[in-house]
Amino acid sequence: LKKRLAKSQPVDAEVAPEAGAKPGRVAIARADGLMRKRTAASCDKAALIYEEELRKAPADAGLLLKAADAINAAMRIRTDGNTITIDGTVETPAKKAVWKRDGARALALAERGLAAKAPDARALAIRFDSFMFSCSHKGLIKQALTGTGTKYKNMGLELQKRYPRHDGDVGSAVLACFFHVAPWPVGSPSKAIANAKKAVQRGGPTLRNLYYVAVISYGQGDYET
Repeated sequence: LKKRLAKSQPVDAEVAPEAGAKPGRVAIARADGLMRKRTAASCDKAALIYEEELRKAPADAGLLLKAADAINAAMRIRTDGNTITIDGTVETPAKKAVWKRDGARALALAERGLAAKAPDARALAIRFDSFMFSCSHKGLIKQALTGTGTKYKNMGLELQKRYPRHDGDVGSAVLACFFHVAPWPVGSPSKAIANAKKAVQRGGPTLRNLYYVAVISYGQGDYET
Protein backbone atom coordinates (compact mmCIF):
# COMPACT_ATOMS: atom_id res chain seq x y z
CA LEU A 1 0.00 0.00 0.00
CA LYS A 2 2.81 2.40 0.88
CA LYS A 3 4.49 1.74 -2.47
CA ARG A 4 1.27 2.44 -4.38
CA LEU A 5 0.75 5.69 -2.47
CA ALA A 6 4.34 6.77 -3.14
CA LYS A 7 3.87 6.20 -6.88
CA SER A 8 0.59 8.11 -7.00
CA GLN A 9 1.97 11.24 -5.24
CA PRO A 10 5.19 12.74 -6.69
CA VAL A 11 7.54 13.58 -3.84
CA ASP A 12 9.10 16.61 -5.57
CA ALA A 13 5.90 18.21 -6.79
CA GLU A 14 5.75 21.90 -5.87
CA VAL A 15 2.65 22.93 -3.98
CA ALA A 16 1.65 26.58 -4.25
CA PRO A 17 1.16 28.30 -0.89
CA GLU A 18 -2.46 28.68 0.13
CA ALA A 19 -3.76 32.16 -0.61
CA GLY A 20 -4.06 34.15 2.60
CA ALA A 21 -1.82 31.79 4.56
CA LYS A 22 0.28 33.47 7.24
CA PRO A 23 4.01 33.91 6.49
CA GLY A 24 6.24 31.48 8.38
CA ARG A 25 7.82 32.94 11.49
CA VAL A 26 10.76 30.54 11.37
CA ALA A 27 11.56 31.42 7.75
CA ILE A 28 11.32 35.15 8.41
CA ALA A 29 13.51 34.85 11.50
CA ARG A 30 16.08 32.99 9.42
CA ALA A 31 16.00 35.74 6.80
CA ASP A 32 16.35 38.41 9.49
CA GLY A 33 19.40 36.56 10.78
CA LEU A 34 20.92 36.47 7.31
CA MET A 35 20.42 40.22 7.01
CA ARG A 36 22.39 40.76 10.20
CA LYS A 37 25.39 38.99 8.63
CA ARG A 38 25.53 41.88 6.15
CA THR A 39 27.22 40.19 3.22
CA ALA A 40 25.98 40.39 -0.35
CA ALA A 41 25.35 36.65 -0.42
CA SER A 42 23.46 36.61 2.90
CA CYS A 43 21.29 39.55 1.80
CA ASP A 44 20.54 37.74 -1.47
CA LYS A 45 19.39 34.67 0.45
CA ALA A 46 17.30 36.78 2.82
CA ALA A 47 15.58 38.51 -0.11
CA LEU A 48 14.65 35.18 -1.68
CA ILE A 49 13.15 33.96 1.61
CA TYR A 50 11.11 37.14 2.05
CA GLU A 51 9.89 36.90 -1.53
CA GLU A 52 8.92 33.25 -1.05
CA GLU A 53 6.92 34.18 2.05
CA LEU A 54 5.22 36.94 0.04
CA ARG A 55 3.61 34.24 -2.05
CA LYS A 56 1.51 33.50 1.03
CA ALA A 57 0.75 37.15 1.83
CA PRO A 58 1.31 39.33 -1.27
CA ALA A 59 0.07 42.51 0.43
CA ASP A 60 2.13 42.20 3.63
CA ALA A 61 3.74 45.66 3.82
CA GLY A 62 6.39 44.56 6.31
CA LEU A 63 7.54 41.67 4.14
CA LEU A 64 7.50 43.77 0.98
CA LEU A 65 9.75 46.36 2.58
CA LYS A 66 12.03 43.71 4.10
CA ALA A 67 12.48 42.13 0.66
CA ALA A 68 13.23 45.49 -0.99
CA ASP A 69 15.64 46.40 1.81
CA ALA A 70 17.49 43.10 1.44
CA ILE A 71 17.94 43.60 -2.30
CA ASN A 72 19.07 47.18 -1.71
CA ALA A 73 21.60 45.99 0.86
CA ALA A 74 23.08 43.44 -1.55
CA MET A 75 23.36 46.09 -4.27
CA ARG A 76 24.89 48.58 -1.84
CA ILE A 77 27.57 46.10 -0.78
CA ARG A 78 28.40 45.05 -4.34
CA THR A 79 28.58 48.60 -5.72
CA ASP A 80 30.17 50.63 -2.90
CA GLY A 81 26.83 52.25 -2.14
CA ASN A 82 26.86 54.12 -5.45
CA THR A 83 28.58 56.87 -3.52
CA ILE A 84 30.50 59.96 -4.60
CA THR A 85 34.31 60.13 -4.65
CA ILE A 86 36.88 62.85 -5.25
CA ASP A 87 37.01 61.58 -8.83
CA GLY A 88 33.24 61.75 -9.36
CA THR A 89 31.17 58.59 -8.93
CA VAL A 90 31.77 54.84 -8.65
CA GLU A 91 29.80 53.99 -11.80
CA THR A 92 31.34 51.14 -13.82
CA PRO A 93 29.85 48.72 -16.37
CA ALA A 94 29.94 45.92 -13.77
CA LYS A 95 28.11 47.99 -11.18
CA LYS A 96 25.57 49.22 -13.71
CA ALA A 97 24.84 45.59 -14.52
CA VAL A 98 24.00 44.97 -10.84
CA TRP A 99 21.68 47.98 -10.73
CA LYS A 100 20.01 46.98 -13.96
CA ARG A 101 19.45 43.42 -12.76
CA ASP A 102 18.09 44.15 -9.29
CA GLY A 103 17.10 47.83 -9.13
CA ALA A 104 13.67 47.52 -10.72
CA ARG A 105 12.98 44.38 -8.67
CA ALA A 106 13.64 46.26 -5.42
CA LEU A 107 11.66 49.32 -6.51
CA ALA A 108 8.59 47.26 -7.40
CA LEU A 109 8.60 45.69 -3.94
CA ALA A 110 9.14 49.02 -2.20
CA GLU A 111 6.32 50.68 -4.13
CA ARG A 112 3.96 47.86 -3.22
CA GLY A 113 5.04 48.16 0.40
CA LEU A 114 4.29 51.88 0.45
CA ALA A 115 0.92 51.28 -1.16
CA ALA A 116 0.03 48.80 1.56
CA LYS A 117 0.69 51.07 4.55
CA ALA A 118 0.97 54.68 5.66
CA PRO A 119 4.47 55.83 4.70
CA ASP A 120 7.01 56.28 7.46
CA ALA A 121 10.70 57.19 7.49
CA ARG A 122 11.96 53.65 6.93
CA ALA A 123 9.55 52.93 4.09
CA LEU A 124 10.37 56.18 2.29
CA ALA A 125 14.11 55.60 2.72
CA ILE A 126 13.87 52.06 1.31
CA ARG A 127 11.84 53.36 -1.63
CA PHE A 128 14.41 56.12 -2.20
CA ASP A 129 17.32 53.66 -2.26
CA SER A 130 15.41 51.38 -4.62
CA PHE A 131 14.64 54.25 -6.95
CA MET A 132 18.23 55.47 -6.91
CA PHE A 133 19.60 52.03 -7.77
CA SER A 134 16.90 51.37 -10.38
CA CYS A 135 17.83 54.42 -12.45
CA SER A 136 21.59 54.41 -11.85
CA HIS A 137 22.28 51.80 -14.52
CA LYS A 138 21.45 54.50 -17.08
CA GLY A 139 23.81 56.97 -15.42
CA LEU A 140 22.28 59.10 -12.69
CA ILE A 141 24.33 62.16 -13.66
CA LYS A 142 22.95 62.04 -17.21
CA GLN A 143 19.42 61.81 -15.85
CA ALA A 144 19.79 64.71 -13.41
CA LEU A 145 18.28 67.11 -15.96
CA THR A 146 15.31 64.84 -16.70
CA GLY A 147 12.15 63.89 -14.86
CA THR A 148 14.13 61.13 -13.16
CA GLY A 149 16.44 63.71 -11.60
CA THR A 150 13.49 65.80 -10.45
CA LYS A 151 11.85 62.77 -8.84
CA TYR A 152 15.12 61.83 -7.13
CA LYS A 153 15.49 65.36 -5.73
CA ASN A 154 11.87 65.48 -4.54
CA MET A 155 12.25 62.17 -2.70
CA GLY A 156 15.31 63.57 -0.95
CA LEU A 157 13.46 66.76 -0.05
CA GLU A 158 10.57 64.75 1.41
CA LEU A 159 12.90 62.78 3.65
CA GLN A 160 14.77 65.94 4.64
CA LYS A 161 11.58 67.79 5.58
CA ARG A 162 9.59 65.02 7.25
CA TYR A 163 12.29 62.92 8.90
CA PRO A 164 15.41 65.03 9.57
CA ARG A 165 16.69 62.60 12.21
CA HIS A 166 16.26 59.39 10.24
CA ASP A 167 19.50 57.60 9.39
CA GLY A 168 21.66 60.61 10.19
CA ASP A 169 19.46 62.98 8.14
CA VAL A 170 19.77 60.86 5.04
CA GLY A 171 17.58 63.32 3.12
CA SER A 172 20.15 66.10 3.42
CA ALA A 173 22.96 63.64 2.67
CA VAL A 174 21.49 62.45 -0.62
CA LEU A 175 20.64 66.01 -1.66
CA ALA A 176 24.25 66.98 -1.03
CA CYS A 177 25.39 64.25 -3.42
CA PHE A 178 22.77 65.18 -5.99
CA PHE A 179 23.74 68.85 -6.14
CA HIS A 180 27.43 67.88 -6.14
CA VAL A 181 27.32 65.62 -9.21
CA ALA A 182 24.41 67.08 -11.20
CA PRO A 183 25.45 69.18 -14.21
CA TRP A 184 24.52 72.84 -14.63
CA PRO A 185 21.93 74.29 -14.27
CA VAL A 186 20.67 71.77 -11.69
CA GLY A 187 23.99 71.20 -9.96
CA SER A 188 24.89 73.71 -7.27
CA PRO A 189 28.17 73.75 -5.30
CA SER A 190 26.63 75.99 -2.63
CA LYS A 191 23.61 73.71 -2.16
CA ALA A 192 25.87 70.64 -2.16
CA ILE A 193 28.06 71.78 0.72
CA ALA A 194 25.15 73.38 2.59
CA ASN A 195 23.21 70.10 2.58
CA ALA A 196 26.30 68.08 3.50
CA LYS A 197 26.90 70.30 6.53
CA LYS A 198 23.20 70.24 7.41
CA ALA A 199 23.35 66.43 7.54
CA VAL A 200 26.18 66.67 10.09
CA GLN A 201 24.32 69.29 12.13
CA ARG A 202 21.00 67.44 12.21
CA GLY A 203 22.04 63.82 11.82
CA GLY A 204 25.34 63.85 13.65
CA PRO A 205 29.00 63.37 12.62
CA THR A 206 28.52 59.90 11.15
CA LEU A 207 31.20 58.44 8.89
CA ARG A 208 28.95 58.95 5.87
CA ASN A 209 28.11 62.54 6.70
CA LEU A 210 31.71 63.53 7.39
CA TYR A 211 32.86 61.73 4.24
CA TYR A 212 30.41 63.71 2.12
CA VAL A 213 31.56 67.01 3.65
CA ALA A 214 35.18 66.04 2.94
CA VAL A 215 34.61 64.92 -0.67
CA ILE A 216 32.44 67.91 -1.58
CA SER A 217 34.81 70.37 0.12
CA TYR A 218 37.77 68.84 -1.72
CA GLY A 219 35.91 69.07 -5.02
CA GLN A 220 35.36 72.78 -4.38
CA GLY A 221 39.01 73.44 -3.65
CA ASP A 222 38.52 73.67 0.11
CA TYR A 223 41.33 71.53 1.47
CA GLU A 224 41.14 72.82 5.05
CA THR A 225 37.67 71.56 5.96
